[in-house]
Formats: sequence, C-alpha cells, structure tokens
Amino acid sequence: MTHAVRNFWNDEPTTAEAEVDARNSEAEPAPPEPDRATMVHALRDLEAAKARVERDAKRVQDEMRETLVTKLLPVLDNLDRTIIAATQAGDAESVLEGVRLVRSQLESVLRGYGAQRIETASSMFDPKQHEAISMLPVTDPRAHGTVIDQIEAGWRMGDRLLRPAKVVVARYQQPAAPPRTPRWY
Repeated sequence: MTHAVRNFWNDEPTTAEAEVDARNSEAEPAPPEPDRATMVHALRDLEAAKARVERDAKRVQDEMRETLVTKLLPVLDNLDRTIIAATQAGDAESVLEGVRLVRSQLESVLRGYGAQRIETASSMFDPKQHEAISMLPVTDPRAHGTVIDQIEAGWRMGDRLLRPAKVVVARYQQPAAPPRTPRWY
C-alpha cells in the first residue's frame, strides 16, 4: 500500500519513483562516528600544529628584530664618531647637543627592541664577546689579557651575540734587561 506523499512546494502528489528514492536514502548507512582515540589523536595533532605555528612566528619575529637592530648599529657608531670629532674640533655646542640627543634616542629605540650594549671597560678579554683589533705591550703581568680600549661597542639580544666588541687588549712583555756593561778589573 502506497501512500501519496504531498510535495509542499507545488502541492502535487509525488510519484512512486520519488517514494523509492526516499526509502533508499533512508536505508543508506550514516558514516561511522569516529571513536574517542581517533578524536584525541586529532586534537593532539591540532595542538601540536598550533604550537609549531606560534613557535615559527616567534622565531621569524625575533629574526626580523635582530636584522633591524644589526642594520641600525652602524648608524649609532657613526653618531658616536661624529660626537667625538665635533668635541675635538670644538664645533658649535648646539649642533653637538643635537647629535647627542639623536644618538640617545636611537640607543633607546635599540634597547626597546631588546638590544643590550656589551660593557668592556677593564674587563678580561673574552673571545665569545670581544674581537681583538690590536694588542699593546704592558709591563704589569696582572694587566695581561685585559681590555685597554674599546674601538667599537659590542651588542647582544638576549643570549645571542649580534656583534662582538672591537677592543685593544693588553699583552704582558717582560721589560728588557738593561744591557750589561762589561766590568774591567
């Protein structure tokens, strides 16, 4: 016994063919529900992918910051040289003060990006953070290996060295013995 199913769109009875299609669509099995283990595994994969994307984004951001700071360091060095040269030449104090303000502003921007200046005054030479440009002889053995002068400042970001400090290092040399004068008796 077939019942006529009314089609709500045009208010006409459906044909037997449509009824068979409706029954066949109901008879098709629904896709199986994923089990709990599969869902937990998929969730872990998703969390791992999210962590990897966040880690990669942080790494790219850090690399971009380091690149920017590295490109700005020579500008800071040139401002330092300008200040030294203007001071030695006795140039206009107002111009010199303006350059000092620009230098200070640039250094604070670099510090804002996480850059830290490596202090080398009277420290022991460390090849991990210093680059020896020159060595000067000293007669005091306690001064051997100490930084005498800094030519260019070194910079780091966190635990990464951006640029080593260029320094002059003391090197102990025994004083030359005075020449012996022959004794004639």
